[in-house]
Amino acid sequence: MIQKSHYKSGQLHNRLEDLQYQLFSGAVYIDAYLSSCSQPLSRGLILNKGKIVYGGFGIPNNQELASQIGKKLNHSWTENAIKYLTPKLQNPSSFRELLDNMVRIRVLKWEDIENIVRTQVIQVLEQTLPYGGELHSDPTVQCDLDYGNDHHGLDLYQLMQEFERRQQEWVALAPKIPSIEAIPQLSTHRLEAINDKSAQQHLQQWVDGQRRLVDIAEQVGEDPLVLARFYRVWVASGWVEFREKTSVDTELPSTEQQLPIVISVDDSPIAQAMIQRSLSDRYHLILANNATDALQLINTKAVELLLLDVTMPDIDGLEFCRIVRSIPKFKHIPIIMLTARDKFSDKLRGQIAGATHYLIKPVEPQKLLQMVEKCLEEKKSKLGNRELLQPKVPVLSNQ
Repeated sequence: MIQKSHYKSGQLHNRLEDLQYQLFSGAVYIDAYLSSCSQPLSRGLILNKGKIVYGGFGIPNNQELASQIGKKLNHSWTENAIKYLTPKLQNPSSFRELLDNMVRIRVLKWEDIENIVRTQVIQVLEQTLPYGGELHSDPTVQCDLDYGNDHHGLDLYQLMQEFERRQQEWVALAPKIPSIEAIPQLSTHRLEAINDKSAQQHLQQWVDGQRRLVDIAEQVGEDPLVLARFYRVWVASGWVEFREKTSVDTELPSTEQQLPIVISVDDSPIAQAMIQRSLSDRYHLILANNATDALQLINTKAVELLLLDVTMPDIDGLEFCRIVRSIPKFKHIPIIMLTARDKFSDKLRGQIAGATHYLIKPVEPQKLLQMVEKCLEEKKSKLGNRELLQPKVPVLSNQ
């Protein structure tokens, strides 16, 4: 029986952990609702006794999976091997038996199979974890897939570590490539002026001002992060520029300097990705993963608001908040603390440290946006009232 559940932004990881603890076996269909797209991004995972063993755009059968792996490895003899081995299988639908036989006749290696599937699973997590959506779990889909001689699956903790590493690289790319959802468009240069023929051909075929980076990666069968590395070079060469896809067609301000500056201080790439997608359309968002960098930023930028995680590796959020409040020019800057700690005592400590507001993770993107807008309106109102209360300097006459 298929079970359907809704989850909020940042909660998918918890749902997958629950399935792991339940030793769930079957297919998991994920519909992630990206903030900039009305249609969900659909991806699939297969779990075997709680372990993730496959991820991709859909759920393949054993022959389709073997064919996918062969194409990734550029093995021309894979299809012939599948045709030869399939009639000999004791269980015609067995993933393990087919791949085991392909390993036995040295067409494939378990190490290569696992590496390819692992990469696909990480891409599924990367494209779905930061968003809210729907999860459909179907235990009727039976899959005996596992890896190596010890029949292991993919460890969720290790997958999340790789996900975090990749998110850090996405954050580093953000000045040139805002996100995986960003839409590349050709700059004012003519295509003929591009001196790299392979780049010219790719850009001419795929960059139309409508496709997102993730769409292009899917259609060319490439890892979005690998593709983004190429696009970073092309942006630096002046051939391509990026814009975020929005749900309306209104133009955003032409320069980031026209947007209020918000600094988000958080060492979690997952949290930063959610914040970036929630606020980057309306604010010039600057990301920092530690208090030291953030302190330097607020001293060099005209910062309007701070988003601050409580738990950080060097200086925790409460201490950083106290430091900021001790600097006279930052006495009235709005500080919103984001944390998973939801006890009254935690909120009280945040208030004592000088936080303006306190939000519990995971935060819905719309709620975060509304809170930021509210804080900035309150700041504007307070500044206006203080100006009205300032004593007027009398104008002295020379007469």
